[in-house]
Amino acid sequence: MNAGALEDLYEQLAHQLSQVVGFIYPNEVETHWSILIVVYPYLTGIVAGAFILASLVKVFNVVEVQPIYRLALLTALSFMLIAGMPLQLHLGHPERAYEIFVTPQPTSAMAMFGFVYLWYLLGILLVEVWFEYRHQ
Repeated sequence: MNAGALEDLYEQLAHQLSQVVGFIYPNEVETHWSILIVVYPYLTGIVAGAFILASLVKVFNVVEVQPIYRLALLTALSFMLIAGMPLQLHLGHPERAYEIFVTPQPTSAMAMFGFVYLWYLLGILLVEVWFEYRHQ
């Protein structure tokens, strides 16, 4: 890069920075969503779709989807176990995720959704899989 082009670049940067009022924080630089944030609703959609498909058999007695009932249950369970991973990896400190359950904040949407997520996983999905795969 020659000196004239570099000087022109510095002038453009100085002009842009002169219009900035206040502070620029490091987390404000990236304005687009990362791929990890986009993957989370995709995975939870797979969980919900598989669970609804499995529920059609037991709740609404739809015999057309009876052959894939057990596969849909296992699909919902397997994707449910990994669905929260993209959010945890995006946050930067996944090792602190347990703090939501140890010291919950009732006004925090993330903490309350963590309890709903855990209730759905343990209270509904695991119990239904256990009932389906237990020995009669």
